[in-house]
Order: sequence, then C-alpha cells, then structure tokens
Amino acid sequence: MKELGTNPQVLPQVLAYLELLWKSNEELNLISRKMSVEELVDNHLIDCLLPLKQFPTNIKQAADFGSGGGLPAVVYALQFPQVTYHLYEKSNKKQDFLKRCQSIAKNIQIHGEIPNKIPQIDLVTARAFKPLDVILEISRDYFLRGGKYFLLKGRREKIDEEFLLARKKFKNLEIQIQSLKSPIMDVERHLVLVHL
Repeated sequence: MKELGTNPQVLPQVLAYLELLWKSNEELNLISRKMSVEELVDNHLIDCLLPLKQFPTNIKQAADFGSGGGLPAVVYALQFPQVTYHLYEKSNKKQDFLKRCQSIAKNIQIHGEIPNKIPQIDLVTARAFKPLDVILEISRDYFLRGGKYFLLKGRREKIDEEFLLARKKFKNLEIQIQSLKSPIMDVERHLVLVHL
C-alpha cells in the first residue's frame, strides 16, 4: 500500500475501519456478503487508494456522495486528517454505521440527503454512486460555482457514455479521465476529474 502513497501513520485506523466494516456488514449489507476479507481489501480498499497520489492538495472541506459503507470517504478522511469530510448518505442504517466510523475518523460529519445547495466545499468525491449527469444535476449549484469532482469509476466505455449524456445538460463540460492500474487485480478502473 505504501507505493500507492498512503500515510503509514494511519494504518492502525485503516485496519480498525476495515474491521468495523467487516463486522457491520452482516447486519447492514454494506458490501457483498460473499466477499472474503482479502477481496474486501483488494476490491474496495485498494480501489479507493489507487488515485491517492492525484488527490488535490489545499483541500479544507470535501463532500462524498452516496457514502454507504464509507468507501472512499472514510479512507480519504483518514489519509487527509486536515480535511473536514462531509458524508452524504440517505439510508438511516448506513448513516448509523458511518456515525460509528466517527470514533476512527474524527474529521467526518454525517448528513442525509444531498441538499440542493451544498455548503461551501472544495471537492466532491464519489465511488459507484450515480452516472455523471446525475451527479452534476444533484449538485448543479456547486458545479456552476466552479466545483471540482474526484470520481472513481470503472469501465471507460461506460464513462464515455455518461460523458455524452452529461454534455447534453452541461454544454461546457470538460473532464479528465485517468486510467488506474491495480497492483493486485486485473480490472478496469478510472479516475474522472470534473471542473469548469
């Protein structure tokens, strides 16, 4: 994990978070119940860490949409303790889980629905949440104010389709797509950066 740019000092907190996620999954179905611990690390944790070196600097406030089990928000909050991370999750049960994560990541704040006008933040993150056009529509006010997005996506073909749909709603939309290479698995992963 060190080659991904992780902060080795927070490894105990990352392990504590993974343990909490694993134990809570039985009752909450946060990740696949058929998954092994190794698959949790490979499919989820490593996935979130792949673009860590590209995470913007000088971020004070970040928001994560559809936080669910805390991936990537809790992982990023641990890596960047100077950032206040606002996690938006509409499921009450998942909100309760995220509140338990606050004992591990002190810099996270839990919210319900994403408001029409999100508070002043520097960056939006999301992983496997919604298509690009929906994400931008949900946060239209933020996007039009020059908002920045750090989105973890899968297949390039799907990203290209989402971009074409989003471009119909947001004419001046430009994105950057960076291919991410997992050191563990042969999977197609991309980082999508969006900003005006």
